[in-house]
Amino acid sequence: MVQKKNKKTKTEQIVDYKLAAAISDQIEIENLRLVSCSCLQTPNAGKGVHSLEIDCDIKLEVDKKSNHIFVFPQFKLKASPTEDNKKEPDLSIEATFVIIYKAKSLKGLKNENFEAFGDTNGIYNAWPYWREFVQNTVARMGLPPLTIPVFRLISAKTTKKKVKKKVKSKKSKKSK
Repeated sequence: MVQKKNKKTKTEQIVDYKLAAAISDQIEIENLRLVSCSCLQTPNAGKGVHSLEIDCDIKLEVDKKSNHIFVFPQFKLKASPTEDNKKEPDLSIEATFVIIYKAKSLKGLKNENFEAFGDTNGIYNAWPYWREFVQNTVARMGLPPLTIPVFRLISAKTTKKKVKKKVKSKKSKKSK
């Protein structure tokens, strides 16, 4: 059975823990791999103050015969100048991972369980790899250090906040 779901996220994710818990109690990570990535910068990427936008789309594949769940979080980071409302970001980094989970059993679980699991465990388990990927990629691009914030799971009862972070590069401070 194949399930696809596109869900946007910031650094916070609203979840229904009860649906995800039905799977997470009986599952282990078998493997996590980077499956695709890209990055792009403009000459202004390391200058001035930028707003960060982080999104994540989740795709799922469930193999009930082998009791495997494949979660594909596709992370996207865009850094745009705060003083300019132009459409193109100065920095863009994307990475898609696959997390392969092995369950003891998937019997009795519904699509809602798999979706909640992907939205919680899938993102949460891949987030440290995404943070490390961004940090290394930014360094290889010759840009000032950038640390992605921690990922927070919040209750479905809590209102989702829009997260934007302003980042001032160290290079811009020196050039003044």
